[in-house]
Amino acid sequence: MGKLVAFVCLVGGIAVCVASLGLLPEDYVIFEAPRQVVFGAGAVSVLAGFLLLARDHRASDTVTSILLLSLAAFAGWLTFYAPDGTIERYLPFIPTEVNDALARLLFGLGAAATFGMAIWAVRRLFR
Repeated sequence: MGKLVAFVCLVGGIAVCVASLGLLPEDYVIFEAPRQVVFGAGAVSVLAGFLLLARDHRASDTVTSILLLSLAAFAGWLTFYAPDGTIERYLPFIPTEVNDALARLLFGLGAAATFGMAIWAVRRLFR
């Protein structure tokens, strides 16, 4: 079952990356987010598939740290560099009643926590 989920992550992530690069006809795929964000989501899915297939602990720790750093980078960009209204526009699970500052605070805390987990994974890698 684990390999099936890994292959679904790999194939789905590659398909999302191919679609974000514009290699599929425009009629098949309609984007609600910028193509770079869609490509990043596909790349994270591919990393998760490789993580599930990794048998060696060192390889697993390496892929985990890369995955966590990419998630931290996304949350950090959203916290510090995203224009006003981006969080409401591209992340519909945050209610409109929540103001932009509170949403940025929550994503900043998530970025800090994810970066800390990535540092822990890198420390485990070099033990």
